[in-house]
This record gives sequence, structure tokens and C-alpha cells, in this order.
Amino acid sequence: MAKSYSRSFKKMVTELIIIQKHSTMKTAEEFNVPLKTVENWVTAFNKDSHCFDEDYISPQEQIAKLEKELKQERETNEILKKAVAFFAKEK
Repeated sequence: MAKSYSRSFKKMVTELIIIQKHSTMKTAEEFNVPLKTVENWVTAFNKDSHCFDEDYISPQEQIAKLEKELKQERETNEILKKAVAFFAKEK
């Protein structure tokens, strides 16, 4: 089973490598993390330096969340349209 690392840990390790210019290999050994894993973190950090922030939401997650909200709003609008039509008939 793969080990899970916290976002704050990933951020700390990648900042050591990228900002403080520590060796990737030595940092991976020092924190007992597979080198390939650390390299993946560095790649992700280089693409988006906020990717390991605690409140980070990826663009894909943001899109999914907004699509869900849009669907709910459309359903609400349909219900309201039916209610308006119903009450308009009552007059």
C-alpha cells in the first residue's frame, strides 16, 4: 500500500529543493521518501506553486464543483418556473 503524505509535508520538501536549492536525491533520502515521488512533487510544484496549499483546489476540481452548482441552480430555476406557472393559473 502506498504511503500518504500531507500537503504541508510535500510543500516543505519541494520548497527545500526548489527555493533553498537542496539536492533532490539527498532530500528524498533524508525524509525517507522515494526519489520518484519527490520528483513528481517537484514537477507538480513547478506547474503550480500553490498545489500543496491546504486550501488548494485544482482547476479540474473547481470545474466539477461549478458544474455541480450550475446543475443545482438550473433545477431550482425549473422548479420556480413551474411554481410561477401554477400560481399564475390560480389567479
